[in-house]
Amino acid sequence: MKTIILLIAILFAAGLNTSYAQNTWTRKADCGGLGREMAIGFSIGSKGYIGTGLNGTTTLLSDFWEYDASTDAWTQKADFGGGIRYQAVGFSIGNKGYVGTGGVNTTGYNDFWEYDPAANGWTQKADFGGIPRRNAVGFSIGSKGYIGTGGGDFNFEKDFWEYDPATDVWTKKADFMGTGRENAVGFSIGSKGYLGTGVGMGAVHFKDFWEYNPATDTWIQKADFSGGERYTPVGFSIGTKGYIGLGFFDLNDFWEYDPDTDGWTQKANFGGTGRAYATGFSIGNKGYIGTGVYPVGVKDFWEYTPENTCLSPSGLNVQQVSDTSAVLTRDASGANIPKVRLRYRAVGDTAWAKKTKDAARTKLHIKGLIPNTSYEWQLRSVCTEDTSGWVNGPDFTTAASFAFSSTASAVTSSKPTGNIHVQIMPNPNKGNFTIQLQLPAKAAITTLALYNNMGQKIWQQDAGNISGAVNKNISLQNQLPAGIYMMVIQRNDVRLMQRIVVSISK
Repeated sequence: MKTIILLIAILFAAGLNTSYAQNTWTRKADCGGLGREMAIGFSIGSKGYIGTGLNGTTTLLSDFWEYDASTDAWTQKADFGGGIRYQAVGFSIGNKGYVGTGGVNTTGYNDFWEYDPAANGWTQKADFGGIPRRNAVGFSIGSKGYIGTGGGDFNFEKDFWEYDPATDVWTKKADFMGTGRENAVGFSIGSKGYLGTGVGMGAVHFKDFWEYNPATDTWIQKADFSGGERYTPVGFSIGTKGYIGLGFFDLNDFWEYDPDTDGWTQKANFGGTGRAYATGFSIGNKGYIGTGVYPVGVKDFWEYTPENTCLSPSGLNVQQVSDTSAVLTRDASGANIPKVRLRYRAVGDTAWAKKTKDAARTKLHIKGLIPNTSYEWQLRSVCTEDTSGWVNGPDFTTAASFAFSSTASAVTSSKPTGNIHVQIMPNPNKGNFTIQLQLPAKAAITTLALYNNMGQKIWQQDAGNISGAVNKNISLQNQLPAGIYMMVIQRNDVRLMQRIVVSISK
């Protein structure tokens, strides 16, 4: 009996250690390929990716590796399409990865590439909108990517650019409000981006920290990074918190940023040796850091477990908006979250108007909204013993009550049934959008027509003889003033209608 009791006690103690092993670092399988510094890294769903970089002083790399956290294994993938380089930028949007800028020795690049893990292939996209550069900062917010700062040859930039993969277009945004710099760090939390630290003219090191709001295209200075001045740190976000650590000179401290309190908290030091030019990303509710220089390129790889292990919902987006309803979505990669809770309210209200019942879904419908009203919303995960923090989704504005004039009597409403439907993404938009159609299997001549709120047809396109699931990309930016429009999809067997909100005309 004593032996059984002792065994139970040992198992119980082991269970406690496993359950509460939080704010800890665990060494994982070394990164694939050679040791390296100045590499790129990002995650897509449940996989992480590291590639390019510099080994030693002369060996430049273009190899690209995938990390599977569930098996702790690395698999070599197709080499980076842009060739050898280091000091580039990488981030992911949806189920694709993006890599660009960087350079070789004193040469800076501005090419930009998309990686598709399903096809294991690279596709060159529109060149980065700014001048060629190295050591820039990049991150994604929702369905857009952002690159800014950086330099090379003692140039320290502060311009900031937005990339839209739907249109393959770069748009210059408000300049970074801090001093021009390179080797800074950046990440996004919910609908905001963050950028700080780095080095500028005269080898001045920075610790200032800034928040970018894409909805207003503005920068706000936040609390200085508590780890002090440095450059080449590594950063990523997990749920509603951001993390920064390492950097010159061979530092291994690690800090957590809470945007709700605008405060920094020091966490457990990085598990490996202090280093610069490391690479980091997050997968689910874990963070990962590897590679870097100490004193030459290394390849050890470490996993960080924060205190709250209830996985926060990610990839929050607004898929469809009408005058009284909206469809809100989150990434399918977090579909194994036990439950999620949604709350929303009109912007400016002090209390949340409604909290839904728990639901473990990636698509959430809300109804009964007020027309022509801006809303904000949040999601949180509900786990067995814990909850995540609230994660902000992008604001949206309901359409105004829509009525055609008498001149549009030929345009009548139809309610599609079954799997026949139309969806506009994004909505609201700036005149560039994708129409997702699910039509009958029998092909038929299909016409797209756009009506203004006076019922006047202002645009038409013959889409051809189509059937089934079809995506049509429409580019009308700078042609439509801000307002409410109706897209009508007409064929001989069905008529579909969907409101479109153009929020900014130029």
